[in-house]
Amino acid sequence: MNDKFRETFKTEALELLQTLETTALDLESDPENEASISSVFRVMHTIKGSGAMFGYQHISRFTHELETVMD
Repeated sequence: MNDKFRETFKTEALELLQTLETTALDLESDPENEASISSVFRVMHTIKGSGAMFGYQHISRFTHELETVMD
């Protein structure tokens, strides 16, 4: 795979993981916050889809499992 694509995925995934971390910490103090819950699912869904698109099947499968646990 083109190194440019790998770097793009890596950069975007790191940004998404930062969002996920912040949102998960917000959920600790307000676990019923629908906006935060939706944000967590959007982030995981995006990482799952991007991972699959770029050939990172392990990331895609792992994230799918996290979505299942969160659901």
